[in-house]
Amino acid sequence: MTGETRGGGRAVTGEERRAALLARLAALPPERREALRALTLAGAAAGRKAPADGGAGGAGAQEVPGSAEAGRSWPLSFGQERLWFLNRFDPADTVYNTPWCVRLRGPVDAGALAEALTRVAGRHHVLRARFRLDGDRPVQVVAPAGPVPLEVAEIAGDPAPAVVELVNRPFDLESDPPLRAALLRLDDGTSLLCLVLHHIVVDGWSLDVLMRELAECYAARREGRGPVLEELPMQYTDFAVEDRRRDRTARLEYWTRTLAGVPVLDLPADLPRPARWTGRGGQEPLRVPGGTVARLEEVARRERCTLFMALVAAYQAALGLLAGQDDLCVGVPVAGRGRTELAPLIGYFSTTLVLRADLSGDPTFRELLGRTRVTLLRGLQHADAPFEQILGALRLPRDLSRPPLLQAMFNLHNMPKDDLLRTSMGDLEVEVYPVPAAGRTKAEVSVDLWRAGEGLGGVLDYGCDLFTAETARRFARAFTGLLERAGTGPDLRLSELGGG
Repeated sequence: MTGETRGGGRAVTGEERRAALLARLAALPPERREALRALTLAGAAAGRKAPADGGAGGAGAQEVPGSAEAGRSWPLSFGQERLWFLNRFDPADTVYNTPWCVRLRGPVDAGALAEALTRVAGRHHVLRARFRLDGDRPVQVVAPAGPVPLEVAEIAGDPAPAVVELVNRPFDLESDPPLRAALLRLDDGTSLLCLVLHHIVVDGWSLDVLMRELAECYAARREGRGPVLEELPMQYTDFAVEDRRRDRTARLEYWTRTLAGVPVLDLPADLPRPARWTGRGGQEPLRVPGGTVARLEEVARRERCTLFMALVAAYQAALGLLAGQDDLCVGVPVAGRGRTELAPLIGYFSTTLVLRADLSGDPTFRELLGRTRVTLLRGLQHADAPFEQILGALRLPRDLSRPPLLQAMFNLHNMPKDDLLRTSMGDLEVEVYPVPAAGRTKAEVSVDLWRAGEGLGGVLDYGCDLFTAETARRFARAFTGLLERAGTGPDLRLSELGGG
């Protein structure tokens, strides 16, 4: 990582910054140091969830009661604190960079686009936050409103390398804004708008809010009017204050009871496990035909379950068969916006729900689906306990070679119809540009699925320090094959579902 210069002196290297951080941690009281160590080791995931419909209210960016003041320091939410420590632990790691790219057809007004970004950042103070140490605790400081830089570049040929470079550029959360934007003009006459935000200020729901407001502000500028945006009821910094004050004792007692003694998921690896988890990842595509999805949905409906429950159950079963385990955990992201006033905000609200699978007794898929339903519903009742607090309460043995508690993740993306997948922005035609794989993963194995016509498309991300591409393809075939067999034979036992 390149060094940075402070106060006109020599550049401070990443190693020096890391050493300084560790020295500060070593000086803390033992109980505080242990809590921060748990946060540093924690993994995170954020998923997308369809947002509530956004209404139109007052015009322009309005100041709201209790909103942040520029220059004032605010606490971090529990989720933000974990991501901050992970960033300080390894500033060059870009696994928590969150990208979104769209292709624009038509003459793009770069000035109007930059102004639209500036308006959105002016409304949502978290997009102007800087993250710093205040004594022994990190805080967020809201920078004064100002222009959001828009990088503009001419790209000849395939734009994928330029996009990957933009996505994999680390954020300096202490000094730089947590949002970067680039307009790449392509030689076919179209342009790519690429937004990259650090996960500390955004989740999947937030991306939808961002694109909705960006489109309205751009269209307003082009049409010579003020943007029509709903008035924000609060700011993310207000939520962070509330998050630190909430008493979650009962929730944490549930999770420590439910997850006591849970083993790690030990999938058969091709390569020796490194001493430290690096997050280096590969990716394999997934495809589930429409017929398979329809049969699985029918099985789920008869058991008072959702398609999501059936997919999770099948994923747990596939992992258990591959690892030879009947007890394992899978993490699924939840939106974390249980109150209506949080719906129009940009920020990091999502958390990870830990689903402990019980595959004991070689159950039928129908029986496993019933168990998964109960586990998921109970978990959702206690979902407001932040993942990092659960980790701290469990006091798991330290193991830097694995993501803590969750080695496997699953997500079914309920993609919005009108904002992330919008087809216009002012006088421009818009289509989603799939971000090329950036070679990073948050888990040893992770499945992401989304609707694709009548079926499902998706990807399997895997840790390439452990698995070869061929093994990842075998994992993917095991999962999709089990989905097919479960849909046609829900009364088959797991040992039978694992067949070819």
